[in-house]
Amino acid sequence: MHILLMLCPPYQESEGLVRIAMKLCTSLKGKITALCVRSDITQKYYSPFSIQLGKIPEEEKKALKKIIKCLGEEVVMLKRGGAVASQVLDEAEKHYDLLLMKDTDKKLTKKIAEYSHIPTLIYRKGDKLEKILVCTDGSKHSSRAVKFAGMFAKGLEGEITVLSVARENKEQKKREEAVNKAAEMLNQLSIKNVKKLIEGGQVRDVILQNANHYDLVALAPRGLGKLERALLGHVSLYVLENAKTNVLLIR
Repeated sequence: MHILLMLCPPYQESEGLVRIAMKLCTSLKGKITALCVRSDITQKYYSPFSIQLGKIPEEEKKALKKIIKCLGEEVVMLKRGGAVASQVLDEAEKHYDLLLMKDTDKKLTKKIAEYSHIPTLIYRKGDKLEKILVCTDGSKHSSRAVKFAGMFAKGLEGEITVLSVARENKEQKKREEAVNKAAEMLNQLSIKNVKKLIEGGQVRDVILQNANHYDLVALAPRGLGKLERALLGHVSLYVLENAKTNVLLIR
């Protein structure tokens, strides 16, 4: 797995993000490319790094150097100046499997999450991802989310709960089928700690109520038909904007 780690000011608040990145890299036998972006540095000054560092406040400069030391010499460090969202999205267009970023600016997070075409993990708290909640409606899009979240659970030796929400009684059977299908997929990945959860109510409210009891909530921005795709996109955005925990969006 090739992880694109987004580093943006304030750097001194990125310790948890870096620890998560290192855990994922180690457990999934991957590699990290760290992208350092500052909007207050013009594009022509993004190289060499010494020029860029000279424009960073001393406190943040020390924090960034500490992060670089923690990541290790084998991690590629990319430096950019200019609009943060466009720099990150342009880099993400290359061959990465996961974008990992800290939720430091709500508008920036929303823009990147909406336009990123690769799985995107929005970091908010903690230094572990041992309890994972993955949401499914039985669609091929949510099946991808189940598989991706399952890869996390297996690598981190954590537990994973599969959640499906029935808005009406007539949906109960379909949701049971969706949960059973997801559980079978996870069993095929040799994941031991798999739990099933089916609840009734408004999709976004049920997901949000459950999400904050986990280290990570994983979901796909798309669902079944045209109406479902719009609904699930709305649900994903709602969860992204309101959840207090880490959010993983899988496309």
